[in-house]
Amino acid sequence: MVERIQKAGHAKHSDVERVLRDTPRHEFVPDADLAVAYDPWQAVVTHRFEDGRSLSCASAPWLVAAMLDQLDVQPGNRILEIGVGTGYNASLLAQLTGRADLVTTIDVDPDVTAKASQALAAAGYGDVHVITGDGGLGYPDHAPYDRMIATVSPWDIPAQWWKQLAPGETAGRPVAVPCQVSLLSFSRPGWR
Repeated sequence: MVERIQKAGHAKHSDVERVLRDTPRHEFVPDADLAVAYDPWQAVVTHRFEDGRSLSCASAPWLVAAMLDQLDVQPGNRILEIGVGTGYNASLLAQLTGRADLVTTIDVDPDVTAKASQALAAAGYGDVHVITGDGGLGYPDHAPYDRMIATVSPWDIPAQWWKQLAPGETAGRPVAVPCQVSLLSFSRPGWR
């Protein structure tokens, strides 16, 4: 999976490559067979509304790698993830930052957060803060964040997110993925 992602130009950072190789993705998508779990181009839907529309998924591995490359997580960074999904991305973030307790992930659906909490604990990342709440409001209790990643489909960057990013020369870096298709990076005015 990782070699195919790298051939496509993602997982450029050695730390991103390492965590993708070291993390058993299939444990976060237990209902998917191994071929689907490790297909670099396929998202795995893990939760649906009653009418069949998808509510939550594990993003395609190529997209996960692209987001993490762009997020450029450094050891010790405090991170907010909007959109818990399966907990897979939070486990990667915990490894990149070096401490699971520096990662906060938030989702509005209690079933999604409960399953992600279980998967994270089983994988050894029970110290990740999994919050049930409105991700559009961010999570000020653990702010300021050095990095913020939205794995949901935001129409815009809410003012609350900007307020929760670390200020100054090392200002926080947000990455958002509209519609889980294209990757956009936003920077605050004055941030390089």
